[in-house]
Amino acid sequence: MSPLLTNTIMTICFVAGKSGGHLVPCLTKAKEFQQQNQHAKIYLFSSGSILDHAIIDKQKEIKHVVPTNLDNPPYSKPWLLPWFTCKTIWYFTKSLYYLHQIKPQKVICFGGFVSIPTILAAKILKIPFEIYELNVEPGKATNFLSKFTDTIHICFKATAQYFSKKNCVYFEYPIRFTSKDLILDKTTLLEKYNLKKNKMTFLILGGSQGSILLNEVFKNMIKNHPDIASKIQIIHQTGNSDPFDYKIFYKEHEIPSVVFDYHSQLEDFYNLADFIICRAGAGTLFEIRFFKKNCLTIPHKTGQTNHQIQNVLELQKEFPDQFNIIEQDNFTDCTLFNYLTTLHML
Repeated sequence: MSPLLTNTIMTICFVAGKSGGHLVPCLTKAKEFQQQNQHAKIYLFSSGSILDHAIIDKQKEIKHVVPTNLDNPPYSKPWLLPWFTCKTIWYFTKSLYYLHQIKPQKVICFGGFVSIPTILAAKILKIPFEIYELNVEPGKATNFLSKFTDTIHICFKATAQYFSKKNCVYFEYPIRFTSKDLILDKTTLLEKYNLKKNKMTFLILGGSQGSILLNEVFKNMIKNHPDIASKIQIIHQTGNSDPFDYKIFYKEHEIPSVVFDYHSQLEDFYNLADFIICRAGAGTLFEIRFFKKNCLTIPHKTGQTNHQIQNVLELQKEFPDQFNIIEQDNFTDCTLFNYLTTLHML
């Protein structure tokens, strides 16, 4: 959608992308702003990935989108760096053009690599911008962009330690749900999804991109302990990168289930869950806190980042009974079975 060339009303640009963890809270904040300023124009700069499109297409409030096919830096594939550099320069030029045409009053950044060329373009054009960090440990984009501003907005107070020379402004994580989404009587929801009243309902969340580790461990636990099949039912976010057919698997084991790769409205599933097994992205954790559910987290860890474990450790300090942790290296079907058995869930 091409931006309009007029600037007669308030115009705000939001930027985030490449994962639901960045994009969903960004869109939530954009919708809040739109509701408070009904005549304002909202523009969204995003990475243009398949996942980004799937999320954005369901947001009727966002009518102006400036997408790109810009990926994250190819750290493990250095031979792609020249092409990646060309694409980054192109998107920076594109951002300069669009921001010059749109002339927004402000650009609001929620992270992801796509935010770097956009915010740098805003800096050159002398457009005010704000940076929002959603995790305890700031991401690479926030770390880089913090050099160009004196203020960082944070939703974990512990994040301030990373920006000792900056003005850190605390904000509540933008939850996409409201009190209207809290349902205490599950009867109608159980009927809606063909689930049973007398079974333990597990919700497995790997995040917007899924988690093959969580998928494999839960599948192996059922294979190695087939007697638990009669006691449980599953709501399973598998992601779109796991080729295994979990619908058939659960059907073969006679386990009532709801299986999906991505779902934009998880409130029904949060309400139905008796227990949640998940990664530890900030969005997932704050949503679990909102619905007051108990969970087992398996924080995602790579050679480049370990920010998820810091997220859950911070929330565990305040809600020790709600958030539990098994580290990724120790997460097997055996440890999961023993953990759930200890809690008398199997």
